[in-house]
Amino acid sequence: MSLRYRQEFSEAGDVLDPQVPNANQNELISEFNGNLDRDNLPNAVFAETQIVNNAFTRISSAPATTSFSPNAALRTWQPIDNNVLTLTLPQDCVLICEWGGTWTWSGTYTTGDYVDEDGVAYRITVDGIDVCVSQYFGASVPQNSTHILGATPVSAGTHTVQVEAFFARVKHQNLQFSEDNVEGTVVVGTRELLVEERRR
Repeated sequence: MSLRYRQEFSEAGDVLDPQVPNANQNELISEFNGNLDRDNLPNAVFAETQIVNNAFTRISSAPATTSFSPNAALRTWQPIDNNVLTLTLPQDCVLICEWGGTWTWSGTYTTGDYVDEDGVAYRITVDGIDVCVSQYFGASVPQNSTHILGATPVSAGTHTVQVEAFFARVKHQNLQFSEDNVEGTVVVGTRELLVEERRR
């Protein structure tokens, strides 16, 4: 709610009752106990100098320009080099995680009308749990890029945010995982992981 209203009103001639002002005070106390936020504070009530840095949000980043190639022999999610953040949070909050990156294919293998091809997918995890997962991107597009975004609530404490890649043979029509081995190589280039801590 945007405003807190008086619960009791006093008028001239009323018999004094301490419960009347107490009810109004309790209304304010409950708001403080429940935390103040943009829903119940008018605009510009606080000057910028009155709020410490990172009081409501904090943004962390892990950019990288060095090349990374997933191991073609593995059929599992593989951590992408230099795209990991370990954050210590002072209180419960929501993590908004986003990643953007580019990649190129070399020596790729496709058959027929791209029925089967090498493919790569990406995901962001927090403490090993998926926050968002991309589709597979096939090698029939030699150079590509994507941006993925997800959010998750977390408790106070230390959390690890990681970007991972899955490199596999996929079926082009629906880009579903295939048991066949990959034939080419994918090289992930410029990329960046951004994490915003959103507090009350």
